[in-house]
Amino acid sequence: MARHRKPHTVPAVTVRARRQLAACLVGASALAATLVSRTVTPAAPPSPDRPPAGYSLPDRGGAVELVHAERR
Repeated sequence: MARHRKPHTVPAVTVRARRQLAACLVGASALAATLVSRTVTPAAPPSPDRPPAGYSLPDRGGAVELVHAERR
């Protein structure tokens, strides 16, 4: 019959250090992503017929305006 051993316990200091390391790595990666997104220029100039990224159109109170694709 197999003997059951007491499970190995990890010291609290090690657990705390692992959590702190994980938090620091998350923060460093977020900072790096922010810096890269600020310094990298887009591959193409902005399109004149579209609003810039992050721009939201004003609310028109639920009114829908139909626009025809073909104009003669």
